[in-house]
Amino acid sequence: MATPSEIGARAEAAISGALIAAGRRVYLPAFGGDGRTDLAMEDEAGLHRVQCKTSRLLHGAIVFWTCSNTNQLPRGYHGDVDLFAVYSPERDEVYLVPVTDVETRAGFLRIDQPANGQRARIRWARDYVLANGAQGVTTA
Repeated sequence: MATPSEIGARAEAAISGALIAAGRRVYLPAFGGDGRTDLAMEDEAGLHRVQCKTSRLLHGAIVFWTCSNTNQLPRGYHGDVDLFAVYSPERDEVYLVPVTDVETRAGFLRIDQPANGQRARIRWARDYVLANGAQGVTTA
């Protein structure tokens, strides 16, 4: 079983590769691996601070944590990063999600229609997926 550090390293590598393949410039911190920003990404809109996350596919949704839990104290990323770059190992896809688009504890991106028929306030994964050099959300 992989450690959390190994899982995070795999996500950062997959995300960096996908961003570069999509034509973004990626900058990695040389020192201070304990910072809130995992990498910086540059696109036509400018430079963006990025926090990398590994997701799980649960009940038709991409689910990922949007906070850190140091000493059992949850801390959100608002003001510290601009985007979550979310790697889904099950789908081998990367999603770019503005930190302002998700709640403070967890993010949910729907793949399938909800079983309860809900239609309002759904964030569809297809609107955030990084593919073919295009990405549906504005990162400015």
